[in-house]
Amino acid sequence: MLRLTVDSAVADEVTGGLAADRGPSWRSIEAEEGTFWIDQGELVYVRLPPGEAPGRVGFGGS
Repeated sequence: MLRLTVDSAVADEVTGGLAADRGPSWRSIEAEEGTFWIDQGELVYVRLPPGEAPGRVGFGGS
């Protein structure tokens, strides 16, 4: 599991991209921890924990 701190706009963009299921599957994500590249086609889940700071996102892959 990968846990990143991102702006809420980035979290919305990532989840919106998953729902749309279009375009290239690789994308970069700018987070407080650095720049990360993820393959959205390999994601098993994206977790947006309730009650935490906005923009805290967890990713899980296969």
